[in-house]
Amino acid sequence: MQGVFTSPRVVFGPGAIETLSGLGSRRPLVVADPALAGSIRLRRVVEELEKVDGAVASTFSDVTIGPTIGDVERGVDSVRSAAPDVFVAFGGGSTIDTAKALWVRYVRPEIPLETITPLVELGLRSRAGLIAIPTTSGSGSEATWTAELRAPDGRPVDLATRELVPDWALLDESLAHSAPPPVRADAAAQLLGHAVEAIGSEWANPFSDAAARDALATALTALPKLAKHPDDDDARGALHHAASLAGLAASNAQLGVAHALARALGPSTGLAHGRLVGILLPYATEFNYPSARDRYTRLTGPLGPPLAANRSALAERLRAVLAPLGIPKTLAEAGVDRLRAGSGRTLAIAHAVRTPSAVSNPRVPSEEELGRLLDAAWDGAAVTF
Repeated sequence: MQGVFTSPRVVFGPGAIETLSGLGSRRPLVVADPALAGSIRLRRVVEELEKVDGAVASTFSDVTIGPTIGDVERGVDSVRSAAPDVFVAFGGGSTIDTAKALWVRYVRPEIPLETITPLVELGLRSRAGLIAIPTTSGSGSEATWTAELRAPDGRPVDLATRELVPDWALLDESLAHSAPPPVRADAAAQLLGHAVEAIGSEWANPFSDAAARDALATALTALPKLAKHPDDDDARGALHHAASLAGLAASNAQLGVAHALARALGPSTGLAHGRLVGILLPYATEFNYPSARDRYTRLTGPLGPPLAANRSALAERLRAVLAPLGIPKTLAEAGVDRLRAGSGRTLAIAHAVRTPSAVSNPRVPSEEELGRLLDAAWDGAAVTF
């Protein structure tokens, strides 16, 4: 069977953003996290872009966490007036995904976002390119060919086409240093989720496996160091690069039930996506173990024999890494009220079971199994079914 592995060109290390001045853009549009508006870091990006003779950079920062299609549509007029020849996404996963969606609406305004599939030819680079500069170490969106949005009713909408992979991903770990601890913790949980679920995916391949294993091994080494020494620059740098590797793996192999449920539960729980992934991931690995045992067992070499010794071994290792970062072990511990979450429970399960992440999961779940998995995650019970 033939396969395709898609990656951006990657520049990594301190000073990576200096690449911007050599890319020749005359009308760059920086799509920036609003928390970065007016920051020294954003000024550095604009300064590098405007080193190009005659270049004038515009900035768009009307970005929301967990962007909706409506959020994107409200920004389209601003993008058109800027008439960019390149989009520069500067922020976390929501910012990069917003930039991707704005790029599609700018180049192909006649195509509704919800109809985008890998089979739709968009020709995005006929008018503009995309550069991604992540300021968090977790989403990996700078390396993916997807963008995660929501419909007006809260339903997850995933744009997926290989045209969405950025032309360049610029990885400078110093840009992620000022993120607050909860944001860093949620990003780390998302990194682990991408790596573990890419390894277990039914659509995994040798190239995604290599990226996912390396990302997981790096994260399991770096995160305990950062829990004790938050200013460890070497560990921060390793984690920043690992996040892109995990995103690259997840994009090319797809994800699983932890991601599917986290996306579906976001609106009803109010929890950050990465936090939900961190809570649900250990239960998802227990659920998947009967079907993914061989894939998890391959982790023995790089990550140690205990990691996949039995159904709970990987789950406990993940909890041990996430707990010092402040990731709760259960939904109840995270403050999710069972009744409040229950009001959207049926809808969330219905949304989750139909996602590509559920289909590519090593053990394709039924709605009843997803309900039992959620019960275990609320109560902290072992997944034995």
